[in-house]
This record gives sequence, C-alpha cells and structure tokens, in this order.
Amino acid sequence: MSTETEYRALLDDNAHLQAQVLVLQRLLHLFAAPDDFGAVFDGVMDAAMDYFQARSGALYMFDEEQGALYFAAARGPKAKEVLALDITIKPGQGIAGAAFQNDEVIAVSDADKDPRFAREVSDAVGYEVRSMLTTPVVCDGQPIGALQVMNKRCGSTFTCEEVEFARHLGRYVGGLVSLGCEVQSLRAARA
Repeated sequence: MSTETEYRALLDDNAHLQAQVLVLQRLLHLFAAPDDFGAVFDGVMDAAMDYFQARSGALYMFDEEQGALYFAAARGPKAKEVLALDITIKPGQGIAGAAFQNDEVIAVSDADKDPRFAREVSDAVGYEVRSMLTTPVVCDGQPIGALQVMNKRCGSTFTCEEVEFARHLGRYVGGLVSLGCEVQSLRAARA
C-alpha cells in the first residue's frame, strides 16, 4: 500500500470513529431523563438515522402482555401514517420480528428479494422500502425491541462496520430503556 492510500484509509477510519462517538454522545445525553420515553425514543431514532444515513426508520418495543412488538417511534416521510396504523408485529414476523426473535442484526440491500420482508406496513402507507438494517434492542441478554433504519441515502449496502455498530447500538439502547424502567419503578415505589 502506498503512503497516500494508507493516509486515506486512516482518514476514513477516523471519520467513522468520529461518527460513532457522536452517536454515543447523543445517547449519553438521553441518560439525563431516561424515563421520558418519548424523548429517549425520538433521540435514539434521530441519532441512528443520522449515523446510518437513512431516509426512514422505526423503533419497535416488545409488549409482554400482547406478546408482540409495537411501533414506539418512527421517522421519515411516512412516520405519522405508520404510527397511526397501530400495528403490532409478532416475534419472527417480518425482518424486525426475525431480528428480535433470533437476536441477530439483519442487513438487506433489496427488501423485495428477502422472503422475511413483510410489506404490509409499507404497502399500507405507500412507502417503498429498498434497503434496511435491523438490530435487536437487548438488555441483560434478552431482546426487548428492535431498531430499524431504511433506505440508505448513499447506496443500498450497509457495511460490515455498520452492521457491527448496529449490534452495539441495540445494546446501548436496551440499557437506556432498562434504566428508564427502573427510574419509573423507583418513583412509583416512593409515591
């Protein structure tokens, strides 16, 4: 490798690390009020969409009583319509349900060709999904939701580095949500 090529590679690595640090800083600010789930969910979505350069995204949380994932937050041109649908997704259903059930990060560059892709939501709101990256939201080794970004702005393929960072992000978000639940429990016990 030439010195110029090595230098460019180092610059690229530095840019990726800086972007990851920015996401982590944004998440760190959310720890100030972890039980304000609306702000936490919105902040998580904004940080994830910025980092992954996505046009839309959704955060699903698992409702134990219903045994299903629900849309806790959504971003993008059809976000309001998606939230208004009030749809739930069973574990294993669609890509988000598969990521949740199997505790795996799933990157798809052509959603129409993936047999796990459940097009009901995108068809209902008239939104074409091309690429997507979905990671389970995990706390203490247990999935509690899924984070999904869709339609990458620059190309359609998510890199190995993005997939790996998505796994970490899912764990950070899980810890943040768990902390919020603990704060709410403590407040309820004091009342």
